[in-house]
Amino acid sequence: MKRIFAFALAALLVATMAGCGNTNSSSQGASSQSMVESSQSEADLTSSQVESQATATGTGMKDGKTMDGFMDAVKEIYSEIYTEEIGDDMLKDLYMVAPEDVEAYVGEMSMVNILAFDILVVQAKEGKVENVKAALEQRKQNRISEFEFYPVNGNDENTKNALVLTSGDYAILVVCDDYDSVQTILDEYFTFE
Repeated sequence: MKRIFAFALAALLVATMAGCGNTNSSSQGASSQSMVESSQSEADLTSSQVESQATATGTGMKDGKTMDGFMDAVKEIYSEIYTEEIGDDMLKDLYMVAPEDVEAYVGEMSMVNILAFDILVVQAKEGKVENVKAALEQRKQNRISEFEFYPVNGNDENTKNALVLTSGDYAILVVCDDYDSVQTILDEYFTFE
């Protein structure tokens, strides 16, 4: 009887912790998915307002498409990779993107350091897309250097083939191992000349 009670108690504890973990990760995702500087404070914006603002004020994204939708489509392809959302500190420190150049962004990177995987879409403020693109080019070069002599999982070639693209106000970095599939999604969401 004690074993059954202990097992039930352990199962309840695990379920409770899992529920708390999901709540925490969704709130972290909503808070770090984008930076928006406007007359409203960031605390007053909901994630749907941020998403609609990113769609309404930017150029380069096709009608009815959103950055979150793009990221969801990419994550469907890479559902088996452990990724983490790119937060404000990572955007500034790892990707060298100046916060004052950013209207909104969404991104994921590999949590495993032996896998080169970075997907980042930044909606730049007006006139700042080239600054953001230059920062993403630097991140690409840093990833190439990281894996230049470490060809595990094809990372050396995957980083060399990384894409840094612009579409209107959007700058995009893609480091992955299936560029054809991601390019199809890019073409569905963005306009490229």
